[in-house]
Amino acid sequence: MLRALREKPPVIRRLALAAWVGPVLGVSSSFLAAQHAEIGVASTLMALPPVILLPISYFAFKEKIGWQAIAGTVLAIAGVAILFLA
Repeated sequence: MLRALREKPPVIRRLALAAWVGPVLGVSSSFLAAQHAEIGVASTLMALPPVILLPISYFAFKEKIGWQAIAGTVLAIAGVAILFLA
């Protein structure tokens, strides 16, 4: 992998840009959602990606879904439920 990256320097720049832009957009979007919507609604929407991605991973990519993925999804949803109860 390192050899491939050395042979193609533009890839490193693209990876660095993606590694910076992705988290910045994600955190900025979550702050914007929390600012303009009720926190419960925003938290629910921010916790949905695992629920949405598990079926896509299973049906589209034919990946086996382990108990860890299911446990993580349940934990994320439980966290949102705790926010609603508080």
